[in-house]
Amino acid sequence: MAIRGAFHCRRGGVTGYLLKLIRESIPTTQEHLAVELGVDRATVQSWESGRRPFAAVAFGQVITIRQKLARLGANAILLDALDDAAEADFILAAVLDTHVGRAAVTQQPLGSSVLNQRLTDLVLWAVLGQTPTFLRHLAFDGRRRGPVAPGPLLSAGERDAFFTHLQILADRAAGLREPDVLLHRQACFLAGTDPTGTSAAWLTRSGAARRVGPAATFHTWTPLWPDARSVATSLANQGDPEPLRDFLARAHPDDACERAALNYSAYWVGEFPCRQRDDYFMPAALSDWRGTRLLRHLVERLDDGRRPFTDLNIHNIWALLTARRQLALDAPAVGRTLVERSTVLLDGDSISVQSRRELTSIVYSLRTDGITGTGAGR
Repeated sequence: MAIRGAFHCRRGGVTGYLLKLIRESIPTTQEHLAVELGVDRATVQSWESGRRPFAAVAFGQVITIRQKLARLGANAILLDALDDAAEADFILAAVLDTHVGRAAVTQQPLGSSVLNQRLTDLVLWAVLGQTPTFLRHLAFDGRRRGPVAPGPLLSAGERDAFFTHLQILADRAAGLREPDVLLHRQACFLAGTDPTGTSAAWLTRSGAARRVGPAATFHTWTPLWPDARSVATSLANQGDPEPLRDFLARAHPDDACERAALNYSAYWVGEFPCRQRDDYFMPAALSDWRGTRLLRHLVERLDDGRRPFTDLNIHNIWALLTARRQLALDAPAVGRTLVERSTVLLDGDSISVQSRRELTSIVYSLRTDGITGTGAGR
């Protein structure tokens, strides 16, 4: 886990609920699991409810518990997510801290490393109640008694405080003598998920919006590039696609920016083997990640032109297949789906002029390689 600073985790809801799912994947009861782990049922119950944060358990004991859970047949995907779940609880505890306006902003866990999709999904599981992507295709029989919450959802008051505190953190991070760009951009990015629209008004009013305005120009990659990208995606998520479309049109002037877009996207979906401390990995040469997972991720999100990031996904597919054309040839089923969904989008009017141009180029290249949307591929 990439935890920074002196915050102590006083929350355990995300980790606890994941432990509940792990137990149900075996499947077993709290009583039986307590016997296997050598603890009492009340301890297991308190871990799962979050009343006693699992992250407070001694490290050696955590290793032993994980090994026992694995031997009992627990789902490996769920077990692998435990570290990120604990970090999600740390982030939530720090953001929701009532002293967030006075605490050392440079010690915020939200600025300790670059968020990936799984960690972000786990945070938003608690904030918005939306099931993490990696959980959506898992199915097992749980042994539950009585009414059970569908997830580790925060209260309405905590959710409101979460988004309010993100704004405070972003403003404080930007106001430092040496701005904490990573904390600023990740606070802005999470603020873009605010379902009330309040964060959209703040993003528009604040200096953050000026980072992606017409006056902003990038000649190559700088740490402000991903910051501007995060603000633009947040505004798109809040219903205003134009800043993101403008960013896509003007903020990719050289290979460094195109590499940054691909490296970040690959990192986001889990193609990188480890977490990154800061954003400086983005403009580096494309590394050993293959891109198969990234291509599938992007194509899956072309099913509806009304998605807020459709233009961004189209540009990333175009850049990915420009850099690694063989990907579509190695996965013709994904290529056929891409052609079919591209054709639907091209027949509509929901995408930008640039996206239309890039999609047309993608379809032409795929058909040249013998991949069509009819199932007749190469």
